[in-house]
Formats: sequence, C-alpha cells, structure tokens
Amino acid sequence: MRYSLRLKTMIGTAIIEAVLLSALILVVIDFMMVSANDAMNKRATTTSRLFASATKNAVLSYDLATLDAFTAELLTNPDILYVKVVDVKSNLLSYAGSSEFKTRLSEPDSLVEEVSDGIFDVHTSITEGGTHFATIHIGIDIGAINRAMSEVKRWTISIALFEMALVAIFSYILGVYLTTNLYRLKSQAKKITKSVKDEVFDFKWQPIQSRDELQELSAAFDELYHTLTEEHQQRQQYQRELIQLNKDLERLVAQRTQKLHHKNQQLEKINQELETAQQQLIHSEKMASIGVLAAGVAHEINNPLGFVTSNMDVMKRYHSDYVTLAKHAMEAKNTGSVQNMAEFIDRKDFEFLNSDSKALVEETESGLQRVSTIVKDLKQFSRADSLDLQPCDVNACIKTTLNLVASELKYQANVSTKLSQLPPVQANMGKLIQVLTNLLINASQALDGHGEVSISTSMENDQVIIRIQDNGVGISPQSIDKIFDPFFTTKPIGKGTGLGLSVSYDIIKEHGGKLTVQSEEGVGSCFTINLPVLQNS
Repeated sequence: MRYSLRLKTMIGTAIIEAVLLSALILVVIDFMMVSANDAMNKRATTTSRLFASATKNAVLSYDLATLDAFTAELLTNPDILYVKVVDVKSNLLSYAGSSEFKTRLSEPDSLVEEVSDGIFDVHTSITEGGTHFATIHIGIDIGAINRAMSEVKRWTISIALFEMALVAIFSYILGVYLTTNLYRLKSQAKKITKSVKDEVFDFKWQPIQSRDELQELSAAFDELYHTLTEEHQQRQQYQRELIQLNKDLERLVAQRTQKLHHKNQQLEKINQELETAQQQLIHSEKMASIGVLAAGVAHEINNPLGFVTSNMDVMKRYHSDYVTLAKHAMEAKNTGSVQNMAEFIDRKDFEFLNSDSKALVEETESGLQRVSTIVKDLKQFSRADSLDLQPCDVNACIKTTLNLVASELKYQANVSTKLSQLPPVQANMGKLIQVLTNLLINASQALDGHGEVSISTSMENDQVIIRIQDNGVGISPQSIDKIFDPFFTTKPIGKGTGLGLSVSYDIIKEHGGKLTVQSEEGVGSCFTINLPVLQNS
C-alpha cells in the first residue's frame, strides 16, 4: 500500500511529537514522584526522630502519663493517623489514634508509590547506651499526595493531547503546501524524462515561485534540463568522434598486440635464462661449500685410509708367515717330519699373530665404514642440484651435515645437539644439507678462537624448527638487515662470495619455509629455519 507524502508528513510529525510528549510526561511524573518521596521521607524521619527525642525520658522512666500526653499532642497534626509506642517485649506503652489501627501490623515504608493502604508507616527506635528500649510507630496519611499526583497527571496529559492536536493541524497544512508544489515538480520531471527518452529536447520549463527551497529545487531542475540538452548535443558529437577513434584504435591494437607478442617471447627467454642462472648460482655456491669442505673431507678419508694401508702391510707379513707355515705343514705331511714346522712355530708367536690379525681386521672394517659414511654423506650433498621434493627426516639431514663438517668444526668449536622427535617434511635433502652446511661453516668462522655451536630441533604450530646458535662475534645492527642480500658479506675480501646466505634463504623459501636471524655483537648469532610439516594426503 502506497502512502502520500502529505500523510507521511502528518504521521511522522505526530509520532515524533507523541514520543517527545510521552517522554516529557514520564519525566514530569517521575520528578513529581521523586519529590513526593523525598518530602514524605524527610517529614516522616524528622517527625519520628523529634518524637523519639521528646519521649525518651518518659520511656526510660516509665512515665506513661507523660508519654500519653506526647502521643495525643502529636496526633493533632491533621495527616497523622496513629502514634504507637511499643517496648522491646511488644507491649503497648502508649497509643493515640483510631482504634482500627491499634492492633494493625505495619512494616516501615520507603517509597510513596509502593504504599497500598494509603498510610506511610515509619518506625524509630529509642535507645540508650546501645540498649534498645522501645519502638515508635507513626502512620501518616498520603491521600493528599496521591490526589495531587493524580491532578498533575490529568493536567499533563490534557496539555499533551491539546498540543498533539495542534501539531496534527500544522502537519496537515504543511503537507498540503509541500505536496502541491511537489506534484508540479513531479509532473515536469516526467516531461523531462520523456524528452530524454525520446531525445527531443523541446520542453519549456515552468519554474515554481515559492521563495523557499522548493523554488531552488525548481531552478535546479531547470538547470538540469539545460545541462541534459547540452550533454545530448555533446554526446552526439562524441559518438561521431568515437566511431572514428574505434577505427584508429583497431589499427593501434593490432600493432600493439604484435609488439606485446614479441615482448612476451623475449620475457619467456629471459625467464628461462634467469632460472638457469639461479640453478647455476645454487650449484656454484654448493661447489664453494665443497671447496671449503674439501680439505677436511680429504683429511677425514685419509686418516682411515692411512691406517687401513698400514694394517694391510702388516697383514701381508702375517700372510707370508702363514704361507710358510702351510709349506712346512705340507713337507711334514709328505716326509713325516714335523721338526721344521715346529721350529718355525717356535720362532713365530702365532698366538700374537692370531690376536693381532683379528684386531687389524676389525680396525680396517671400522676405517672402511667411516670412509663409506663420508662418501654416502657427500652423495646426499651432491643431490642439491635436483628439483625433486620428497619426505625428508630433518634430524638425519643434521647428522649427515655434521659428518661432512666435522673436520671443519672440531678444531674451532664444541658442537652440542638437542634433536627432538619430528615428523617428516617435504624437502630436497641435498639442498637442505647445503643450507645446514653453509650455516654451520658460517657459525664456526664467526667464533673468536674456540667457541660453542649448538643445534636444536623442535615442533611448533605444525612447523619444524631448526636453530643453529653460536657464541661468536655476532652481527652489527647496520649489517643484519642486509645479511640475506646477494653478494653482501662481512668477511674480508677473498674470504667469502656473499652468496651463501642469499642462496640458503632462497632454498628455504622454495621449500615453503622461512630463514631468520637474531644476533647481538659480542654475544653471538642464532639462525632459525621454519619448515612446514608434511601433510598426510
């Protein structure tokens, strides 16, 4: 159902006025009630306290005649209905008032509007030295207050209704005035709409002469009509120009498309070259790390190879003795004489040869196993050029890396590990070993003399955390923000490429992880690797 603006104006104004008047009535009545309550409480409290003070001596001396005189005198007040004095044993000491209130049980009142029997009851105690002797009961008639409140409510509501009637009449007159001119505006606005739709701008606007906002609105419509007429003419001109521009644009787009195709081919070629360069950069950094490790790995391999070679020389001599013993045994078998074999056995301590041969074999096996482990770890490290990501044990990567850099670290640092049980991560084991190798070598090179390097792993919020901490010289605040930039290094010229940390940062980022550093000069540095846990599919 649609409502006219006139009706909406009347209803809206009436609602606003009704709400405001209702709020005013409620505020006035509430104020009157609060004032009545305050006045009644003050009067009741003052009357009861004065009466208690006047009758205190009579109560304490049990002078009932004087007490009756006081109660009778208090009852002369026109709105006091009864006065009652009761001792601590509920015995009635004195009473004045109508007999119907003599045995009435009453509770003290605090609010006038909560009184239901028309009597405001107040109680006051008579005490001496902290001892309660009696209680005064006084009943005050509130009929006059209630009648006054009713009269106030009646007059307030009457004034509000009269004011609402006046507002309704004013709203009606205002609505008629507004809608008359608005209907004229509506009619002319429809004519403008038709002119715009038909693109025939021959309408003559008739301004409203009302000397108010409606006249300004009418003038605005008139200006709008003239603006639309001008814009229509401009639009027709623009359409003609646009047709010509579209023809030119098609030709330009064809040319631009050809150029963009050529640029895209160049960008694809550049991207391929960048990807190749990145892989070469990673490979070159890996080779640089191998160069740093080469001497130490060679030493680690030469040590076991040295004592394996020495053991083999001894074993050759032992083998020669056993061959000689075998020849003597064959002669003894053929001739039946064991003298030569017995003399040879006495000359050679075969009990020592047997014990030493076993030790030599075990020592040789241990050395070859050490060489095999180093070769296996180098094989894992060599896989850093691969792009394959597989489930990977982070703790195993750390152990492999420690085997590779053991010779680099053992003369520089005491290495401690605290490896927690971890789930696998999706990673390239060779690249991860390359990062760990780089960080551990950097940690050893940062030590001032002999120091401490600690490696720990933990699990935090579905992330595997690797921390490598040293107590070296630390990184200055000026350098720490640039530590992962390519070709930035704090090492002397010729001692570092400045690519190690940059390549490590990119490798960890490629794995969906994060490489961060915290450092303080003179205290040390802590590099932290965050890697996401492998999610079960």
